[in-house]
Amino acid sequence: MKIYPGFRKSIYHLKQDIIHKINPEKCKFVLLEKTPKINIEQYKTLSHNTPQNSDSFAFVTIGNRNDKNFKKKITTFYSGENIVERLFESSDGERIIREYKHLGHDVKDSNCKYRKIVQKKMANSKPEFVTNLIEEIRTYISERKKNKKTGKNSLKLEIIKNIIDGNKINATITEYPLNGDRKIPKIHGLRKIAGLEIELNESTPIITGTFETTNIKLPSNDKYLPYRFILDSKTKIKELTKHFIKEKNLDKLNIKVRVKDTIGKNTAGYFNEERNEIVYAVSICDFVRTSAHEVEHAYQYCQIGRAGKGYSQYGKNSRKIYGKIENLHDSMEAYKYSVASINYPKLTDEEDLSKNMDYMNNYLEVKAREAGERASKEYKEKGAEFNKQFFFGLQ
Repeated sequence: MKIYPGFRKSIYHLKQDIIHKINPEKCKFVLLEKTPKINIEQYKTLSHNTPQNSDSFAFVTIGNRNDKNFKKKITTFYSGENIVERLFESSDGERIIREYKHLGHDVKDSNCKYRKIVQKKMANSKPEFVTNLIEEIRTYISERKKNKKTGKNSLKLEIIKNIIDGNKINATITEYPLNGDRKIPKIHGLRKIAGLEIELNESTPIITGTFETTNIKLPSNDKYLPYRFILDSKTKIKELTKHFIKEKNLDKLNIKVRVKDTIGKNTAGYFNEERNEIVYAVSICDFVRTSAHEVEHAYQYCQIGRAGKGYSQYGKNSRKIYGKIENLHDSMEAYKYSVASINYPKLTDEEDLSKNMDYMNNYLEVKAREAGERASKEYKEKGAEFNKQFFFGLQ
């Protein structure tokens, strides 16, 4: 296992349990007591601070091999199968609360479930905000392996956690098998963990720390690696868009990026030269192809402006900032872009664009689709080295 100091410092307390599972021989904690789920009415007789909507609870108590006086009680409150809150109480007086909000599916019909966790530390009997946690849970059925005892397909659970702190994101991916059809992970079967500390800036995310078990190797030549660990859809599409804007040398144009709840049934995003912005639908799932496609449109209209054919402020700014096109091939391309923009078909929000041949054959769309395909192919190829180390990989 390799843990870099910067990454350990930022996520140590939230990942300590994972670290101990990887190194059981070095684990200083020991399980003292564990209960099954108990009806919440029994807890109400002990405390007035019962989480809303909880119908049952369970708790574990752990000790420290090196300190016989230390104990920590972890109480978990449930609503059905969902966790709604966890209370951590240590004998040294520390009390931490984690509140869970289940966000459902990020994309309709997806097998990814999300939940938001707010962690608070109790001070003077009042909770103080500590951090946010976004957690993605993806459960799959593996057809490759059979459980020898039950004969049922073994399940594998892949979890990605994003801890958002200002402009920093700490993310980990953990993969381990589940015990047959039981939803209780086998600790000794914990397999692989990899994590990044990512700092967001005006251009591209910077990796400031890494975390990996001995059976994982983080690739050194994958420029998309930090984007793979960004879980939140809005953050992911915005950061990828900034990446392609920089690659196309458009960052001087100050293109705005927005994400809306809905923008029409037939589109995942669009570039608007009048407003100098790229807009996406929140339910977007093909992040790379879509962002590269829309940035290509921004590039096309920049070239139209540089060719003296752009009459919006965006086109005028493009010519002013980047000057006239000197290269003959680029100049001819800009002319084709200009003709295609004049002949661009009017579209409705409901139509099936794949059947609109004027749209599909428009030169702007043809070249934007090519750009999206190239980026998508590169993204997958560069991610192959990392993803082959995990059963399901990262998008």
